[in-house]
Amino acid sequence: MRVLVLGPIVVLGGEESVPIGGTKPRTLLAALVTRPRAVVSIEQLIAHLWDEDPPRSATPLVHTYVSAVRRALTAAGAPDVLTTQPPGYRLDLRPQDTDLESFEQLVLQGRQLERAGDHVAAASAYERARDLWRGDAFGGVDAEFARTRASALDEDRLFLEEGLARCDLARHRPDEAVSRMARMSAAHPAREEARGLLMRALYESGRQADALAAYRDARRHLREELGVEPGEKLRQVHTGVLNGTLAPLRPSAVTVLDAVQAVPAPREHQPTYTAPRQLPPDLGDFIGRGAQLEVLRRIATRSGAQGRTAAPTVVVTGFGGAGKSALAVHSAHLLREDYPDGQLFADLRGVDPELGVRDALRRFLGALGVPAADLPDSVADRVELYRRAVAGRALVVVLDNVAGEHQVRPLLPWSPRCLVIVTSRSRLTGLDGAEVLELDFFGADASIGMLAAIIGAARAAADPAAAATIARLCGGVPLAIRAAAAKLLARPHWPLRALADRLSDVRRRLDELAVGDLAVRSSLQLNHADLDHAHRAAFHLLALLDPPDFGAWLVAPLLDVGVDEAEDVVEHLVDLRLLEVVGVDTLGRVRYRFHDLVRLFALEQGGAVEPVRAALDRMLATWLALVELGTGRMPRVTLGLRPSTSAPEVDPRLAAEVCADPTGWLTAETAVVVRVVERGHELDMDGATVLLIVALLGSPFAARNEFDGWQRVLDVALASARTSGDRLAEAQVHAGLGHLRYEQDDFAAAEAHFTQACQHAEAVDDAVLHGVGRVGLGTVFRERGEFAPAVWHLVAGSDLAERGGDRGVVAAAQYGLGAIHRDVGDLPEAFEAMRRCLALYRELGDQRGEGLALRGLGLCHRAVGEYADAVEQSREAEVVLRVAGDPLGAAYAQQSLAKALVRQGQSAEAAAVLDLCHEVFLKHKDRFGVALAVRTMGEAALAAGDDEAATELLTVALAGWQELGLPLWEARTRRDLAIASDVREHWDIAMELFAALGGREAAELAGVEPHEWLAQIRV
Repeated sequence: MRVLVLGPIVVLGGEESVPIGGTKPRTLLAALVTRPRAVVSIEQLIAHLWDEDPPRSATPLVHTYVSAVRRALTAAGAPDVLTTQPPGYRLDLRPQDTDLESFEQLVLQGRQLERAGDHVAAASAYERARDLWRGDAFGGVDAEFARTRASALDEDRLFLEEGLARCDLARHRPDEAVSRMARMSAAHPAREEARGLLMRALYESGRQADALAAYRDARRHLREELGVEPGEKLRQVHTGVLNGTLAPLRPSAVTVLDAVQAVPAPREHQPTYTAPRQLPPDLGDFIGRGAQLEVLRRIATRSGAQGRTAAPTVVVTGFGGAGKSALAVHSAHLLREDYPDGQLFADLRGVDPELGVRDALRRFLGALGVPAADLPDSVADRVELYRRAVAGRALVVVLDNVAGEHQVRPLLPWSPRCLVIVTSRSRLTGLDGAEVLELDFFGADASIGMLAAIIGAARAAADPAAAATIARLCGGVPLAIRAAAAKLLARPHWPLRALADRLSDVRRRLDELAVGDLAVRSSLQLNHADLDHAHRAAFHLLALLDPPDFGAWLVAPLLDVGVDEAEDVVEHLVDLRLLEVVGVDTLGRVRYRFHDLVRLFALEQGGAVEPVRAALDRMLATWLALVELGTGRMPRVTLGLRPSTSAPEVDPRLAAEVCADPTGWLTAETAVVVRVVERGHELDMDGATVLLIVALLGSPFAARNEFDGWQRVLDVALASARTSGDRLAEAQVHAGLGHLRYEQDDFAAAEAHFTQACQHAEAVDDAVLHGVGRVGLGTVFRERGEFAPAVWHLVAGSDLAERGGDRGVVAAAQYGLGAIHRDVGDLPEAFEAMRRCLALYRELGDQRGEGLALRGLGLCHRAVGEYADAVEQSREAEVVLRVAGDPLGAAYAQQSLAKALVRQGQSAEAAAVLDLCHEVFLKHKDRFGVALAVRTMGEAALAAGDDEAATELLTVALAGWQELGLPLWEARTRRDLAIASDVREHWDIAMELFAALGGREAAELAGVEPHEWLAQIRV
């Protein structure tokens, strides 16, 4: 019997509802359900039934309604739960007898699990709580107590939806959280927690513009409907989105106990049957795998389901040492009460397939009570006898270390009430109807938790940093963690730091992870023994290169084979769990990688591999050809650093992939080519080829703000140039490093590198490189507002480049000079320089340069108040830059467009454009662009009369300019912030900075008061 109140009031007897009576009996039952196992007085019941207006006959009516409720409960099979106890009545319901208490318990459980970091189980609890609802709580009951309680329940219902969204985010499912919170925000627009979660989910989905729009919508609603600003928490989320610093929610370790408790299962009992108990002992320190245990529990509930004719079968698969056997045995122990007819277990590792099955059947039949003398001789007869013996019974059958499907099929029981758990390094996809459960490596928290569970929490807590290091160096492999823990148990006098230091030596790591029969190396050798010569060569050579991930094509030049054959080699290594599949890249190609411990093992297997030098030279030459092919079709961003090479021909399929989408190809391969360059230098490969690859990579790295990869390859190139004493190469590298530091907004470092580039280039009399260095210095000084030295370097750089015949460098110098003339207020000269720049780029056919020059002209038009021309030039610049393949440059053109639109009073279009460019700046980690976009948002708010929003946005922008050390931009922002915040100090500081820098604003604002400036800009 169950009483349901989360919807219309219902009493269930089994699956059928029973009649209760009219509204008053339902109201009385609802009042009793809200206070289960407690005596509710007649006076309280009267108050609940009639609020403040009871009839004279209220007391006898209560007795009448109690009788009606008792009849309903009796019809439902619970005649004794409603008893008379002075001064009233008591409804003796167990928590599971009502959806109300079930809901409250599940919500509480979800909260506790969420706080503990077990987001999988928390989500399960929240979902089961949500599924209990059938409509409005206490449906059909019109009483004050019901309305009050329903309101509180509605709040819990909203909380659990937010909890589900938090769990979605913690499990890296932002799209699900977006859908969930978008619905809630629409239905409950004043609920700031939902709004904040929606913003966070949109941000983590890469939809920063939508996240900002969600904040604006929330702020508008709160101001219009409630007359308040968003709370501090929501404002912090907004600031994090603006700055691109919003940290993701992070899941913690999952405990087995919580995962098992979170999913209850039915129980059966057959006390007359003597059940076999063949399982190995369970691990007392088993930890983690909560999500997988929940899946196994869910699969187990299918056993004996109506209409099912086969036993549910699950294949637990994963890397050697991932804990497949431990999970299978542990889950089988946990499910003992659900399968009361026993557990059968067979380890099929390393045995002849037929003999292994034959012996397993012998053991199974013996455990099921078949005398040895009655065992048939043939395997087929044993299979038939085995299936008859388990017919109709509920058993767990664990088949451990299975090599192939042929070992499993004869051991499958016919009883649908059984559960079969198979462990294998292969996925056994040929096993019909089986569900595959993939075991990944442990995360950091679970790894540390497992180590602590084995060696003791106190010992682990004594040096948490060393414990974390040991866990990390074990690579999340449970076998490795257990081996490390066993070594610590064997040496109780060792501090944890001692083992951490020993594991840090990569040459000894596999030796250290071996104690007794716990050895990572032995586990890997089982699969390595199955490799032929080609597979062993690929295995070793890939490990030698140490790519973070890679496409199968990389094996083609290493083995000098075709792309298809290379893919077959890699996939076989995956089948043997010697490589992992990472996922699919943006071009739709599968990516692979080594586990750290597998790579160490592979490096040991260098014997009998073809000459390494020839293989690596082929690979490096192929990289050079592909990189040159791709970069030749991408916009030129760096100056004077695009060499011409004579790279060899490559496989037409690889060339076609690169040509079809050079940006996408390089994005997918960036991490690999960076590592190839590093390993090329470390392995003393062809230094000239390495330097050529580095030079070619400069422009695409600059266009995408790929700072880390750019830095790493330049570091390699600089070391190589210094080793060889090649000053021309040093000049090239320092110019590249100067450009890198400039793009990172580290202007002091950029100045130092450009200066060294000039010195080396001058020493070898390379006019073009010398010009590149001078233009770089001029650009740095211009950004810092140091206009006099900036002009000197730009003019000198232009003259040098003219002499060397590189008009691209001349055009870049003209752009810088035009920008300086604009900033100091010499607009005619600014227009002239920008037009010369545009003409040069068009002559060169440089679309990216043309787009930048068009944007520069648009800025000049805006500076003289020609807003329509500024809008037109900015729109044209955006189109040209997009066609050129420079999304970051296009975003700067969008910002210029938005600023001009603000000046025209077109605030709605400007806001939409700003959201788009801000999102691009965040994606590219462009701190200058982020500050610029946020400042423009603040200007738009100020022009529209929203001083509070303007103050918030301009304050964020000001912090960005101060961090970058750009006083001219700080002054411009303070000028506007003074008006928005009504703080005179900002205005005074701005005026001092303008005067010191010599910017055009010093003259424009001379004698102007803040309110007069406001009148000029407010629409």
